[in-house]
Amino acid sequence: MARDTLPVALELMFGDEGGYSNRKSDRGGPTKYGVTHTTLAAHRGVKSVTAEQVRAISREEAGDIYRRSYWPQCGGDLLPPGLDYAVFDFGVNSGPARAVKALQKVVGVREDGHVGEQTLAAVRKYPGGVSTLIRDCCEARMRFLRSLTNAKTGFPVNGRGWTIRVTGKDPKGQWADQPGVLGNALRLAADASGQTVEKPQTPPEAGAKADSRDTGLGEVLKKPEAWGPLGGLLSAGAALFAGNGPVQWALAAGIVAGVGVGLYYFIRRVREAG
Repeated sequence: MARDTLPVALELMFGDEGGYSNRKSDRGGPTKYGVTHTTLAAHRGVKSVTAEQVRAISREEAGDIYRRSYWPQCGGDLLPPGLDYAVFDFGVNSGPARAVKALQKVVGVREDGHVGEQTLAAVRKYPGGVSTLIRDCCEARMRFLRSLTNAKTGFPVNGRGWTIRVTGKDPKGQWADQPGVLGNALRLAADASGQTVEKPQTPPEAGAKADSRDTGLGEVLKKPEAWGPLGGLLSAGAALFAGNGPVQWALAAGIVAGVGVGLYYFIRRVREAG
């Protein structure tokens, strides 16, 4: 069963999600073993936890969180070995729903963030098999990471670490090549025992949370759903400049404001939904 790869997946993930961190470039805030303060609070059933409580979390509790939540939400017990780890690591870094939606987009099914029979059927029928799907999913992950253009918490500051984590290749050539998530996922696909995987050695920024709220405006506006509001905004702007009286100007200005507000909330909804 794919669940047999969970211990290996946890060991590999802990290699990337090291000890305690609380860096300004990481949206996760106080984090240890990849578990953020908000995730820890939810797991313990409390409103919030302190940074010191996060620092004190044991590896055993972190593992329990991943077994109970992240692994099943990423389809870990359902997906083939190797692919289960690739989606799981993506989910730890960016949220299970984001990771599953990326997988669903690659295999061409409805992106609802839940691994169901339709998704599994598409995985089984994927051209080229599991190894090809792992490669395509990791490339989709890299495209998502590159779309996070926030200068303070996105790819500009964390991209090198994320790239090493996923691909095993350092863009600057200073870290020795390693399998990365991609290479180890392919090894698990070939042998689910995990005997050939390599524990990762990655820079601290590799563990920074990759959050869809950091998606650049240009990436959001590429979505077809944005074309309607954009068209309305351009039309209203044209009407504003073409107006020949106070009433027409006021009406056009109101339309511009209304469409602008709608576009603002659309952008926020897309970023928050991931």
